[in-house]
Amino acid sequence: MAVALLAEIPGLTRDRYERVVTAVNKTGTPSGALLHAAGPIEDGYRVIEIWDSQQAADAFYRSAEYAAATADLNTEPKLLMTWPVEGLDSGSGWRSLI
Repeated sequence: MAVALLAEIPGLTRDRYERVVTAVNKTGTPSGALLHAAGPIEDGYRVIEIWDSQQAADAFYRSAEYAAATADLNTEPKLLMTWPVEGLDSGSGWRSLI
């Protein structure tokens, strides 16, 4: 089942955020990623992602590619919540994810 993740990354700047997402997307969208959106909040960034499964998200966050892209961050993302996703419209029309 698809899953949404909501996280905050304290102390993350726009420049560093852009370097991380550029690095992890260098060879294309990570496998299983359906949506990624992020923006600044007071003292950091908030991120929402939708993955086609929890296993796909876990595999990405355990990957060498993610580790290399985030190696010089001095903070860890704070996972606020996750929830199952049954439908998604990412700009090309609604579709069921069940």
